[in-house]
Amino acid sequence: MVKIYHKLVWQFAPGVMWLALCGCHSTGYLFHERDPRVSEKITRALAVHRFIPDDPAEYDVVWQHRPARTKIIISKPHWVVPSANLPRSLPLGRSNNNVSIAIHNHKLYLAFRTGRTHFASRKSGLYVISTCDGHKWDKELSIFPGHDVREPFLAVINDTLHLYYFEAGKNPFAFQPRHVKCVVMEDDGKWSTPTEVLSPGEVPWSMKKRRGAVYLSSYAGSHYRLRGKHPVKLYFKKTKNGKHFTAAACRDEVYTGGVSEADFEFDREGNLWAVGRLEDGDQTGFGTQIFFASKDNLCHWQYNDTAEPHCYMSPRLFRQGEDIYLIGRKHLGRKPFARTARHKPMARQRLRNWIGYSLSPKTTALYRINRQTRRAEWIMDLPGAGDNCFPSLVRLDENRLLLANYSSPLMHRKRTWLGGQLRRTGIYLLLIEFLDE
Repeated sequence: MVKIYHKLVWQFAPGVMWLALCGCHSTGYLFHERDPRVSEKITRALAVHRFIPDDPAEYDVVWQHRPARTKIIISKPHWVVPSANLPRSLPLGRSNNNVSIAIHNHKLYLAFRTGRTHFASRKSGLYVISTCDGHKWDKELSIFPGHDVREPFLAVINDTLHLYYFEAGKNPFAFQPRHVKCVVMEDDGKWSTPTEVLSPGEVPWSMKKRRGAVYLSSYAGSHYRLRGKHPVKLYFKKTKNGKHFTAAACRDEVYTGGVSEADFEFDREGNLWAVGRLEDGDQTGFGTQIFFASKDNLCHWQYNDTAEPHCYMSPRLFRQGEDIYLIGRKHLGRKPFARTARHKPMARQRLRNWIGYSLSPKTTALYRINRQTRRAEWIMDLPGAGDNCFPSLVRLDENRLLLANYSSPLMHRKRTWLGGQLRRTGIYLLLIEFLDE
Protein backbone atom coordinates (compact mmCIF):
# COMPACT_ATOMS: atom_id res chain seq x y z
CA MET A 1 0.00 0.00 0.00
CA VAL A 2 0.99 3.59 -0.27
CA LYS A 3 4.01 4.49 1.85
CA ILE A 4 2.57 7.55 3.61
CA TYR A 5 -0.55 5.64 4.50
CA HIS A 6 1.38 2.83 6.08
CA LYS A 7 3.83 5.10 7.86
CA LEU A 8 0.94 6.81 9.61
CA VAL A 9 -0.96 3.64 10.33
CA TRP A 10 2.20 1.89 11.48
CA GLN A 11 2.40 4.24 14.45
CA PHE A 12 -0.39 2.18 15.94
CA ALA A 13 1.05 -1.17 14.91
CA PRO A 14 3.94 -1.92 17.33
CA GLY A 15 1.64 -2.79 20.22
CA VAL A 16 -0.54 -4.91 18.03
CA MET A 17 2.47 -6.60 16.43
CA TRP A 18 3.98 -7.31 19.85
CA LEU A 19 0.78 -9.06 20.90
CA ALA A 20 0.76 -11.02 17.67
CA LEU A 21 4.35 -12.20 18.14
CA CYS A 22 4.24 -12.77 21.89
CA GLY A 23 0.65 -13.89 22.26
CA CYS A 24 -0.73 -17.38 22.32
CA HIS A 25 1.12 -19.78 20.01
CA SER A 26 -1.55 -22.46 20.12
CA THR A 27 -3.94 -22.21 17.18
CA GLY A 28 -6.45 -24.89 18.08
CA TYR A 29 -8.63 -23.13 20.62
CA LEU A 30 -8.96 -20.00 18.51
CA PHE A 31 -10.58 -21.80 15.57
CA HIS A 32 -12.07 -24.88 17.18
CA GLU A 33 -15.74 -24.79 16.25
CA ARG A 34 -17.06 -27.46 13.87
CA ASP A 35 -20.52 -27.96 12.42
CA PRO A 36 -21.18 -31.61 11.44
CA ARG A 37 -23.96 -30.51 9.07
CA VAL A 38 -21.36 -28.85 6.85
CA SER A 39 -19.24 -31.95 6.32
CA GLU A 40 -22.41 -34.07 5.99
CA LYS A 41 -23.79 -31.89 3.17
CA ILE A 42 -20.39 -31.80 1.45
CA THR A 43 -20.12 -35.59 1.62
CA ARG A 44 -23.57 -36.09 0.11
CA ALA A 45 -23.00 -33.60 -2.68
CA LEU A 46 -19.57 -34.94 -3.63
CA ALA A 47 -20.77 -38.54 -3.60
CA VAL A 48 -23.42 -37.75 -6.21
CA HIS A 49 -21.72 -35.12 -8.39
CA ARG A 50 -18.23 -34.93 -9.87
CA PHE A 51 -19.11 -31.38 -10.95
CA ILE A 52 -22.08 -29.34 -9.74
CA PRO A 53 -23.36 -26.58 -12.10
CA ASP A 54 -22.83 -23.14 -10.64
CA ASP A 55 -24.73 -21.17 -13.29
CA PRO A 56 -28.08 -20.12 -11.76
CA ALA A 57 -29.70 -20.48 -15.18
CA GLU A 58 -29.38 -24.25 -14.69
CA TYR A 59 -31.91 -24.04 -11.83
CA ASP A 60 -34.45 -21.56 -13.23
CA VAL A 61 -36.90 -24.31 -14.18
CA VAL A 62 -36.93 -25.53 -10.58
CA TRP A 63 -37.06 -22.07 -9.05
CA GLN A 64 -40.02 -20.85 -11.11
CA HIS A 65 -42.30 -23.26 -9.22
CA ARG A 66 -41.11 -22.10 -5.82
CA PRO A 67 -42.85 -19.58 -3.54
CA ALA A 68 -41.62 -16.01 -3.93
CA ARG A 69 -40.75 -15.75 -0.24
CA THR A 70 -37.84 -17.71 1.20
CA LYS A 71 -35.93 -17.66 4.44
CA ILE A 72 -32.16 -17.85 4.67
CA ILE A 73 -30.50 -20.19 7.15
CA ILE A 74 -26.76 -20.24 7.82
CA SER A 75 -24.82 -22.93 9.66
CA LYS A 76 -22.19 -22.45 12.30
CA PRO A 77 -18.68 -21.87 10.94
CA HIS A 78 -16.80 -25.09 10.26
CA TRP A 79 -13.13 -24.17 10.74
CA VAL A 80 -10.69 -25.82 8.36
CA VAL A 81 -7.46 -23.80 8.70
CA PRO A 82 -5.92 -24.34 11.19
CA SER A 83 -7.27 -27.69 12.36
CA ALA A 84 -6.15 -31.18 13.30
CA ASN A 85 -7.69 -32.48 10.05
CA LEU A 86 -4.98 -30.93 7.89
CA PRO A 87 -1.91 -32.90 6.76
CA ARG A 88 1.08 -32.60 9.08
CA SER A 89 3.24 -31.58 6.11
CA LEU A 90 1.40 -28.28 5.92
CA PRO A 91 3.27 -25.69 8.01
CA LEU A 92 1.09 -22.61 8.41
CA GLY A 93 1.79 -18.97 9.07
CA ARG A 94 -0.30 -16.99 11.53
CA SER A 95 -2.18 -15.22 8.75
CA ASN A 96 -4.34 -17.51 6.58
CA ASN A 97 -6.55 -15.72 4.08
CA ASN A 98 -7.39 -15.16 0.39
CA VAL A 99 -9.37 -18.37 -0.05
CA SER A 100 -10.99 -20.05 -3.07
CA ILE A 101 -12.97 -23.29 -3.41
CA ALA A 102 -14.12 -25.46 -6.33
CA ILE A 103 -15.70 -28.88 -6.82
CA HIS A 104 -14.09 -31.26 -9.31
CA ASN A 105 -14.15 -35.05 -9.74
CA HIS A 106 -16.01 -35.75 -6.49
CA LYS A 107 -13.63 -33.59 -4.47
CA LEU A 108 -13.79 -30.18 -2.87
CA TYR A 109 -10.61 -28.18 -3.48
CA LEU A 110 -9.54 -25.24 -1.30
CA ALA A 111 -6.71 -22.82 -2.12
CA PHE A 112 -5.47 -20.23 0.36
CA ARG A 113 -2.60 -17.89 1.15
CA THR A 114 -0.54 -18.26 4.31
CA GLY A 115 2.06 -15.90 5.75
CA ARG A 116 3.43 -14.14 8.80
CA THR A 117 0.93 -11.29 8.43
CA HIS A 118 -1.60 -10.17 5.84
CA PHE A 119 1.01 -7.94 4.20
CA ALA A 120 3.51 -8.83 1.48
CA SER A 121 6.43 -11.02 2.48
CA ARG A 122 9.00 -13.25 0.83
CA LYS A 123 7.88 -16.02 3.22
CA SER A 124 4.24 -16.07 2.14
CA GLY A 125 2.88 -18.81 -0.09
CA LEU A 126 -0.15 -20.70 -1.37
CA TYR A 127 -1.53 -24.13 -0.54
CA VAL A 128 -4.14 -26.21 -2.35
CA ILE A 129 -5.83 -28.93 -0.29
CA SER A 130 -8.70 -31.29 -1.11
CA THR A 131 -11.33 -33.39 0.65
CA CYS A 132 -13.91 -36.04 -0.23
CA ASP A 133 -15.99 -35.54 2.89
CA GLY A 134 -15.35 -32.03 4.27
CA HIS A 135 -13.54 -33.57 7.22
CA LYS A 136 -10.20 -35.11 6.24
CA TRP A 137 -7.99 -32.96 3.99
CA ASP A 138 -5.08 -33.89 1.72
CA LYS A 139 -2.30 -31.69 0.40
CA GLU A 140 -2.42 -31.09 -3.36
CA LEU A 141 0.02 -28.26 -4.08
CA SER A 142 2.28 -25.71 -2.42
CA ILE A 143 3.68 -22.55 -4.03
CA PHE A 144 6.38 -20.57 -2.18
CA PRO A 145 8.30 -18.54 -4.80
CA GLY A 146 10.28 -16.36 -2.37
CA HIS A 147 8.05 -13.30 -2.74
CA ASP A 148 4.41 -12.50 -2.10
CA VAL A 149 1.64 -14.46 -3.79
CA ARG A 150 -2.08 -13.83 -3.31
CA GLU A 151 -5.59 -13.80 -4.77
CA PRO A 152 -5.77 -17.54 -5.57
CA PHE A 153 -8.76 -18.50 -7.69
CA LEU A 154 -9.88 -22.04 -8.55
CA ALA A 155 -11.97 -22.56 -11.68
CA VAL A 156 -13.12 -25.61 -13.62
CA ILE A 157 -12.87 -24.91 -17.36
CA ASN A 158 -13.49 -27.61 -19.97
CA ASP A 159 -13.57 -30.23 -17.21
CA THR A 160 -10.07 -29.19 -16.07
CA LEU A 161 -9.23 -27.61 -12.74
CA HIS A 162 -7.30 -24.34 -13.03
CA LEU A 163 -5.57 -22.36 -10.27
CA TYR A 164 -4.87 -18.66 -10.86
CA TYR A 165 -2.83 -16.38 -8.59
CA PHE A 166 -0.70 -13.28 -8.93
CA GLU A 167 2.89 -12.80 -7.88
CA ALA A 168 3.82 -9.60 -6.08
CA GLY A 169 6.82 -8.10 -4.34
CA LYS A 170 8.40 -8.39 -0.89
CA ASN A 171 7.70 -4.88 0.40
CA PRO A 172 4.85 -4.89 2.99
CA PHE A 173 4.34 -1.16 2.36
CA ALA A 174 3.58 -1.49 -1.38
CA PHE A 175 0.98 -3.07 -3.65
CA GLN A 176 3.09 -4.60 -6.44
CA PRO A 177 1.21 -7.05 -8.66
CA ARG A 178 3.57 -8.43 -11.30
CA HIS A 179 2.44 -11.51 -13.16
CA VAL A 180 -0.66 -13.70 -13.07
CA LYS A 181 0.20 -17.38 -13.10
CA CYS A 182 -1.98 -20.36 -14.01
CA VAL A 183 -1.47 -23.95 -12.88
CA VAL A 184 -3.59 -26.79 -14.30
CA MET A 185 -4.34 -30.22 -12.87
CA GLU A 186 -3.31 -32.81 -15.46
CA ASP A 187 -5.18 -36.03 -16.26
CA ASP A 188 -2.84 -38.00 -14.00
CA GLY A 189 -3.68 -35.77 -11.02
CA LYS A 190 -0.41 -33.88 -11.08
CA TRP A 191 -0.18 -30.12 -11.40
CA SER A 192 1.46 -28.44 -14.38
CA THR A 193 4.27 -25.92 -14.19
CA PRO A 194 3.03 -22.31 -13.85
CA THR A 195 2.43 -20.31 -17.01
CA GLU A 196 1.77 -16.58 -17.32
CA VAL A 197 -1.66 -15.34 -18.39
CA LEU A 198 -3.22 -11.89 -18.79
CA SER A 199 -1.09 -8.74 -18.94
CA PRO A 200 1.73 -7.85 -16.51
CA GLY A 201 0.28 -6.00 -13.52
CA GLU A 202 -3.29 -7.14 -14.20
CA VAL A 203 -5.13 -8.64 -11.21
CA PRO A 204 -7.98 -11.14 -11.77
CA TRP A 205 -10.86 -11.03 -9.33
CA SER A 206 -13.77 -13.24 -10.43
CA MET A 207 -14.31 -15.93 -13.04
CA LYS A 208 -17.67 -17.59 -13.74
CA LYS A 209 -19.22 -19.85 -16.32
CA ARG A 210 -22.44 -18.15 -17.36
CA ARG A 211 -24.69 -18.44 -20.39
CA GLY A 212 -22.33 -20.94 -22.03
CA ALA A 213 -19.20 -18.79 -21.68
CA VAL A 214 -16.50 -18.26 -19.06
CA TYR A 215 -16.29 -14.60 -18.02
CA LEU A 216 -13.55 -12.82 -16.07
CA SER A 217 -13.43 -9.51 -14.19
CA SER A 218 -9.99 -8.02 -13.54
CA TYR A 219 -8.29 -4.68 -13.00
CA ALA A 220 -4.97 -2.94 -13.56
CA GLY A 221 -3.49 0.45 -12.79
CA SER A 222 -2.22 2.58 -9.93
CA HIS A 223 -4.19 0.98 -7.10
CA TYR A 224 -3.33 2.60 -3.72
CA ARG A 225 -1.52 5.56 -5.27
CA LEU A 226 -1.94 8.54 -2.94
CA ARG A 227 -1.52 11.53 -5.24
CA GLY A 228 -2.93 12.36 -8.66
CA LYS A 229 -5.69 10.77 -10.69
CA HIS A 230 -3.78 7.64 -11.72
CA PRO A 231 -6.93 5.76 -12.77
CA VAL A 232 -7.54 2.05 -12.30
CA LYS A 233 -8.95 0.22 -15.31
CA LEU A 234 -11.68 -2.37 -14.83
CA TYR A 235 -11.83 -5.17 -17.41
CA PHE A 236 -14.51 -7.66 -18.43
CA LYS A 237 -13.23 -10.55 -20.52
CA LYS A 238 -14.05 -14.10 -21.57
CA THR A 239 -12.09 -17.23 -22.34
CA LYS A 240 -12.57 -20.60 -24.01
CA ASN A 241 -9.54 -22.42 -22.66
CA GLY A 242 -8.60 -20.55 -19.46
CA LYS A 243 -5.33 -19.29 -20.93
CA HIS A 244 -6.24 -16.78 -23.62
CA PHE A 245 -8.67 -13.99 -22.77
CA THR A 246 -10.52 -11.63 -25.10
CA ALA A 247 -13.01 -8.79 -24.65
CA ALA A 248 -16.42 -10.04 -23.53
CA ALA A 249 -18.13 -7.45 -25.72
CA CYS A 250 -16.81 -4.70 -28.02
CA ARG A 251 -13.88 -3.88 -25.69
CA ASP A 252 -12.35 -5.31 -22.55
CA GLU A 253 -12.18 -2.04 -20.55
CA VAL A 254 -15.59 -1.23 -19.04
CA TYR A 255 -14.75 1.44 -16.43
CA THR A 256 -11.86 3.76 -15.62
CA GLY A 257 -11.67 5.43 -12.22
CA GLY A 258 -11.17 4.14 -8.69
CA VAL A 259 -12.79 0.68 -8.88
CA SER A 260 -10.56 -2.36 -8.37
CA GLU A 261 -12.20 -5.62 -7.26
CA ALA A 262 -15.54 -6.14 -9.00
CA ASP A 263 -17.78 -9.18 -9.12
CA PHE A 264 -20.65 -9.76 -11.55
CA GLU A 265 -23.80 -11.82 -12.02
CA PHE A 266 -26.52 -12.14 -14.65
CA ASP A 267 -30.21 -11.83 -13.82
CA ARG A 268 -32.85 -14.19 -15.19
CA GLU A 269 -33.29 -12.07 -18.33
CA GLY A 270 -29.55 -12.10 -19.08
CA ASN A 271 -28.75 -8.54 -17.98
CA LEU A 272 -25.49 -8.06 -16.11
CA TRP A 273 -25.07 -6.62 -12.62
CA ALA A 274 -21.74 -5.88 -10.94
CA VAL A 275 -20.49 -4.48 -7.64
CA GLY A 276 -17.12 -2.70 -7.54
CA ARG A 277 -14.84 -1.79 -4.63
CA LEU A 278 -14.37 1.96 -5.10
CA GLU A 279 -11.45 2.41 -2.73
CA ASP A 280 -9.23 4.75 -4.74
CA GLY A 281 -11.95 7.31 -5.42
CA ASP A 282 -12.99 9.07 -8.61
CA GLN A 283 -15.53 11.60 -9.89
CA THR A 284 -18.40 9.57 -8.34
CA GLY A 285 -16.87 9.51 -4.85
CA PHE A 286 -15.58 6.72 -2.62
CA GLY A 287 -17.22 3.50 -1.42
CA THR A 288 -19.01 1.16 -3.80
CA GLN A 289 -20.13 1.43 -7.39
CA ILE A 290 -23.01 -0.74 -8.65
CA PHE A 291 -23.08 -1.40 -12.39
CA PHE A 292 -25.73 -2.51 -14.84
CA ALA A 293 -25.35 -3.63 -18.46
CA SER A 294 -28.18 -4.64 -20.75
CA LYS A 295 -28.00 -8.13 -22.24
CA ASP A 296 -28.05 -6.41 -25.65
CA ASN A 297 -24.98 -4.28 -24.89
CA LEU A 298 -22.54 -5.79 -22.39
CA CYS A 299 -20.01 -3.21 -23.54
CA HIS A 300 -21.81 -0.33 -21.82
CA TRP A 301 -21.68 -0.59 -18.03
CA GLN A 302 -24.01 1.99 -16.50
CA TYR A 303 -23.14 3.30 -13.03
CA ASN A 304 -24.51 5.67 -10.40
CA ASP A 305 -23.55 9.34 -10.59
CA THR A 306 -22.85 9.23 -6.85
CA ALA A 307 -21.22 6.16 -5.38
CA GLU A 308 -22.61 4.43 -2.31
CA PRO A 309 -20.44 5.70 0.61
CA HIS A 310 -20.20 2.24 2.20
CA CYS A 311 -17.40 0.12 0.75
CA TYR A 312 -18.29 -3.57 0.38
CA MET A 313 -14.76 -4.84 -0.05
CA SER A 314 -13.98 -8.26 -1.57
CA PRO A 315 -17.43 -8.46 -3.20
CA ARG A 316 -18.95 -11.78 -4.32
CA LEU A 317 -22.29 -11.95 -6.13
CA PHE A 318 -24.64 -14.87 -6.70
CA ARG A 319 -28.22 -15.28 -7.90
CA GLN A 320 -30.92 -17.28 -6.16
CA GLY A 321 -34.20 -17.23 -8.07
CA GLU A 322 -35.00 -13.63 -8.99
CA ASP A 323 -32.70 -12.10 -6.40
CA ILE A 324 -29.04 -11.16 -6.71
CA TYR A 325 -27.08 -11.30 -3.46
CA LEU A 326 -23.80 -9.76 -2.38
CA ILE A 327 -21.34 -11.01 0.23
CA GLY A 328 -18.76 -8.43 1.23
CA ARG A 329 -16.81 -6.86 4.08
CA LYS A 330 -18.99 -4.73 6.35
CA HIS A 331 -17.57 -1.68 8.08
CA LEU A 332 -18.57 -1.43 11.76
CA GLY A 333 -17.27 2.08 12.36
CA ARG A 334 -19.57 4.99 13.08
CA LYS A 335 -18.73 6.72 9.81
CA PRO A 336 -18.88 5.15 6.34
CA PHE A 337 -15.78 4.49 4.26
CA ALA A 338 -16.33 7.80 2.40
CA ARG A 339 -15.99 9.85 5.56
CA THR A 340 -14.10 12.81 4.09
CA ALA A 341 -15.87 15.71 2.35
CA ARG A 342 -15.61 15.45 -1.42
CA HIS A 343 -14.46 19.05 -1.85
CA LYS A 344 -11.20 18.16 -0.11
CA PRO A 345 -8.14 17.39 -2.28
CA MET A 346 -8.16 13.81 -3.56
CA ALA A 347 -4.95 12.90 -1.71
CA ARG A 348 -6.47 14.04 1.59
CA GLN A 349 -9.68 12.12 0.93
CA ARG A 350 -7.76 8.94 0.19
CA LEU A 351 -5.53 9.26 3.24
CA ARG A 352 -8.33 9.98 5.69
CA ASN A 353 -10.66 7.35 4.25
CA TRP A 354 -7.99 4.65 4.20
CA ILE A 355 -6.71 5.35 7.72
CA GLY A 356 -10.19 5.66 9.21
CA TYR A 357 -11.21 2.40 7.60
CA SER A 358 -8.08 0.51 8.74
CA LEU A 359 -8.50 1.60 12.36
CA SER A 360 -12.14 0.41 12.62
CA PRO A 361 -13.58 -3.08 13.17
CA LYS A 362 -15.12 -5.16 10.37
CA THR A 363 -17.29 -8.21 9.78
CA THR A 364 -18.68 -10.07 6.77
CA ALA A 365 -22.30 -9.57 5.70
CA LEU A 366 -24.93 -10.73 3.24
CA TYR A 367 -26.81 -8.13 1.17
CA ARG A 368 -29.48 -8.12 -1.53
CA ILE A 369 -29.10 -5.89 -4.58
CA ASN A 370 -32.12 -3.63 -5.02
CA ARG A 371 -32.34 -3.46 -8.80
CA GLN A 372 -34.71 -0.48 -8.71
CA THR A 373 -32.54 1.79 -6.56
CA ARG A 374 -29.24 0.12 -7.51
CA ARG A 375 -28.22 -0.09 -3.89
CA ALA A 376 -27.19 -2.92 -1.57
CA GLU A 377 -29.65 -3.77 1.23
CA TRP A 378 -28.30 -5.48 4.34
CA ILE A 379 -29.84 -8.86 5.25
CA MET A 380 -27.62 -10.36 7.95
CA ASP A 381 -24.10 -10.46 9.31
CA LEU A 382 -21.98 -13.55 8.68
CA PRO A 383 -19.11 -14.77 10.88
CA GLY A 384 -16.26 -12.28 10.77
CA ALA A 385 -14.05 -10.18 13.03
CA GLY A 386 -10.87 -8.15 12.72
CA ASP A 387 -9.27 -9.03 9.39
CA ASN A 388 -11.89 -10.95 7.44
CA CYS A 389 -13.79 -11.40 4.19
CA PHE A 390 -12.48 -12.97 1.03
CA PRO A 391 -15.58 -15.03 0.23
CA SER A 392 -15.64 -17.91 -2.22
CA LEU A 393 -18.81 -19.79 -3.16
CA VAL A 394 -19.76 -23.10 -4.74
CA ARG A 395 -23.27 -24.40 -5.20
CA LEU A 396 -24.22 -27.78 -3.69
CA ASP A 397 -27.74 -27.88 -5.15
CA GLU A 398 -30.61 -25.54 -6.04
CA ASN A 399 -31.13 -24.54 -2.38
CA ARG A 400 -27.66 -24.67 -0.81
CA LEU A 401 -24.37 -22.89 -1.29
CA LEU A 402 -21.07 -23.53 0.42
CA LEU A 403 -19.13 -20.45 1.49
CA ALA A 404 -15.41 -20.36 2.30
CA ASN A 405 -14.14 -17.30 4.13
CA TYR A 406 -11.37 -16.18 6.49
CA SER A 407 -11.48 -14.23 9.74
CA SER A 408 -9.73 -13.31 12.94
CA PRO A 409 -11.01 -15.27 15.98
CA LEU A 410 -14.70 -14.45 16.24
CA MET A 411 -14.52 -13.46 19.91
CA HIS A 412 -12.53 -10.37 18.87
CA ARG A 413 -15.51 -8.50 17.40
CA LYS A 414 -14.01 -5.08 18.23
CA ARG A 415 -10.57 -5.76 16.79
CA THR A 416 -9.62 -3.27 14.07
CA TRP A 417 -8.96 -4.30 10.51
CA LEU A 418 -5.27 -3.39 10.87
CA GLY A 419 -5.02 -5.25 14.17
CA GLY A 420 -6.45 -8.33 12.52
CA GLN A 421 -4.07 -8.07 9.56
CA LEU A 422 -1.11 -8.34 11.96
CA ARG A 423 -2.41 -11.29 13.96
CA ARG A 424 -3.87 -14.76 13.51
CA THR A 425 -6.58 -15.49 10.98
CA GLY A 426 -8.19 -18.78 9.99
CA ILE A 427 -10.45 -20.18 7.27
CA TYR A 428 -13.92 -21.66 7.71
CA LEU A 429 -16.70 -23.20 5.64
CA LEU A 430 -20.34 -22.19 6.03
CA LEU A 431 -23.61 -23.49 4.60
CA ILE A 432 -26.14 -20.99 3.23
CA GLU A 433 -29.59 -22.51 2.71
CA PHE A 434 -32.66 -21.01 1.06
CA LEU A 435 -35.87 -22.57 2.38
CA ASP A 436 -39.48 -21.97 1.38
CA GLU A 437 -41.50 -19.98 3.88
